[in-house]
Amino acid sequence: MKRLAFLFTGVVVFCLSAGATTLSIYEIQYTTTADGTSSWNMQKVNCAGGIVIHKWSGGRQRVVLYDPNNAAGWGGIVAKADVGTYPFNTVNLGDWVALDNVTVYDWNNKSRGNTTLYLDGTSIVRVVSTGNPLPQPLVVDVNDVAVVYDTVYETCFVTDHRAEKYEAMYIQVRNVSVGDVNVGKSLDNYSLGTDADPNIYCWGSDYMNINKPSGLMHLPVVASGQHFCSVSGIFEQYTDTAAGWDYYQILTTADDDLLIEQPGDLDEDCDVDFADMAILSRYWLVGTK
Repeated sequence: MKRLAFLFTGVVVFCLSAGATTLSIYEIQYTTTADGTSSWNMQKVNCAGGIVIHKWSGGRQRVVLYDPNNAAGWGGIVAKADVGTYPFNTVNLGDWVALDNVTVYDWNNKSRGNTTLYLDGTSIVRVVSTGNPLPQPLVVDVNDVAVVYDTVYETCFVTDHRAEKYEAMYIQVRNVSVGDVNVGKSLDNYSLGTDADPNIYCWGSDYMNINKPSGLMHLPVVASGQHFCSVSGIFEQYTDTAAGWDYYQILTTADDDLLIEQPGDLDEDCDVDFADMAILSRYWLVGTK
């Protein structure tokens, strides 16, 4: 059903009329196709929506929506506005936002493989509730989101699209180190390799990070050889097969998405807890007289 809004004496009245189908994020995102394309590609829908977990106004204004009912996968989606329009100006992190009369795009030239809800002049943004808790990142194995970069031909492909279920979700990889920097389509990517096998790695990027200094490609802490206890961010696909690109990347959102070893982490497990206190107490006053 398409929802139309009319204003009478200061009261907003929503009327239902035949039109777009109302779908959850899961119903729009879930697919069994080999390339990860949504079955709703290029169709008008109403989206029941989700919690705003990130907001970005670089280029097209966009928000990332998360449905906690699908926390293990297929629970995130990106919504973008027409160039020069700002329908999300009054939308805040933690708002549950529903969208009416939006077009699903999931093809190369429009969304570069990233399932996206596009808003136009007929679309309606509805804040259903506010103050919803933001999710903790979903921890995934680097191997499940890995890419293959050809340094000779400067192309990058995934071996398959099994990572599609994480698209637009807030995910985290742990115990990784930075390898190559300034790679990818816009030279803004960096590889994050596992400590066990540096040949298995995924890609990160800071282009949607609200704390990235202007004029820099990455946060200052990102440098080849830097080890992170964890890296978190929004998972995004980028596909342009004609140019040699078909990959996923973790888009950090703020400084604290990149966690370095903390002072007091004596057991080197990337947190400070009672296990570290036990080590400290074991060696307390050792060597003193």
